[in-house]
Amino acid sequence: MSQRRISDNAPGSGRELWICPACGARLVSRNLSHSCGQWSLESLFASATPSALALARTYVAMLDSLGDVQVIAQKTRLVAVARVRFAGLTPRKEGFVANFALYRWVSSPRIVKTEEYGPRWRFHYVRIGSAADLDDELRGWFQESHDVVGLQRGLDRARNRLET
Repeated sequence: MSQRRISDNAPGSGRELWICPACGARLVSRNLSHSCGQWSLESLFASATPSALALARTYVAMLDSLGDVQVIAQKTRLVAVARVRFAGLTPRKEGFVANFALYRWVSSPRIVKTEEYGPRWRFHYVRIGSAADLDDELRGWFQESHDVVGLQRGLDRARNRLET
């Protein structure tokens, strides 16, 4: 298996990303665990309603509009990667549960679940059941997640906040 690297183009990172030769996933290091396989959005939503798949396609278009994003369908979920994973979804029969990571907590009645991963990552989950749920507020959270977490631009600020 050959190793393939690309520049990640993140300002100031100076680090390259490794591209998995089997599935094309871009990763921050060669040995990073990932779901290596070839799945599609259609296979991910095979047990869902047609309207759920259409909604997921709109969601993917939203993710694509954030900047340089690789959207990867996996066996049980979809992930969005800039430099690192920052968002995704888990399908449901009717719609899906979208998720995104920030270095801060979001307080909103739309957030149905939160999880803390380590000292910085705050994961937020939002139920998506109609096109109206894919609104400007959600897009704003995703843009921040992409710009700060996905591109790792806010990493130094987050570390400084935790140290003070």
